[in-house]
Amino acid sequence: MVNIDASEDIKKLDSQNVLGSIDELPDQCLHAWEEAEKVDVPDFYKDIQNVVMCGMGGSGLGARVIESVYGSDLRLPLVRVNDYNLPGFSDIHTLVICSSYSGETEETLQNAKEAIDRKCKWMAIGSGNSLIKLAQEKGVPCYIIDAKYNPSNQPRMAIGYSIVGQLVLASKVGLFKLQKSDIDESAEIMKTIQTKSHSEITENDNPAKQLARSMYGKVIIYVSSGHLIGAMHTVNNQLNENTKNMSTDVFIPELNHHLMEGLKHPEMNPQNLFFIFADSNLYPERIKKRFTITKEVVEKNNIGYFEYTLNSINKLTQSFELIQFGAYTNFYLSMLYDTDPAPIPWVDYFKEQLGQPLGK
Repeated sequence: MVNIDASEDIKKLDSQNVLGSIDELPDQCLHAWEEAEKVDVPDFYKDIQNVVMCGMGGSGLGARVIESVYGSDLRLPLVRVNDYNLPGFSDIHTLVICSSYSGETEETLQNAKEAIDRKCKWMAIGSGNSLIKLAQEKGVPCYIIDAKYNPSNQPRMAIGYSIVGQLVLASKVGLFKLQKSDIDESAEIMKTIQTKSHSEITENDNPAKQLARSMYGKVIIYVSSGHLIGAMHTVNNQLNENTKNMSTDVFIPELNHHLMEGLKHPEMNPQNLFFIFADSNLYPERIKKRFTITKEVVEKNNIGYFEYTLNSINKLTQSFELIQFGAYTNFYLSMLYDTDPAPIPWVDYFKEQLGQPLGK
């Protein structure tokens, strides 16, 4: 087990500097705003009746954040696609936003080709390769990611670029309102999280390291609600890939209708499970009450849990606050497991067997 207070030990295990990408996440967001804002989206792109956002894994996280943060404010219906096919209603009145960091994601490329066949308006986000070439060939708007603040060069660690890129392009067609101050404030709160959770802060004073210690050896159940569901899924996504740890994310109120009854069996649940609750001062009072009672149920089943309370100013900043804290926590847990967070051997194995590009 690596000493998570020993910088040299961390550097030896973190072969591709994933920690560097976590440290630079606020800069990713600011850079993505600056570059994505330059993308010219024609006025006729606003003449739409619905929006479909396509992306797999880390490239699909922006759609989840938008869905969660802006759900009640969206001007048009939004459908998220994490699969090969567009919804049956997709036509000339649909805007399709295709996101693939590598530009080679099999499912997303098919989404783009289907958008062309159905005569949808569409846009692309990626670092290059087939998706961007197709967008350029068809003359459609595209945000080409220049990932200068992703030193690990891992696609999943470029989430600032992916999420903010999708936020900007979706806002350009009037799906919701987004201003530079929204991204500036989000980056600022992320930097505040860094002052408490950076690797140079010892475990005694570092909440992310302390939480990682509590998570060690456990199956993690992430719980959130409303505007934080997308951010929590982002944290869960990175726990799987960086830490190689089993986890799932569920949300209130839905989990109150079934999951709690599953806490009884198997008998090893108290030893194996650990809940992490994302609390927020922005939740409606009824949701706050549900959180309180849900924790009581978890506790009565002798299962441990941790509460992380988001206190920044609005739904978007709280989402980025949670993503930044979760990124540090997951990284430190990977160190406790003596696991280099960069390689994803089973994802690579699967893609090789499928004959799909690895997308690095």
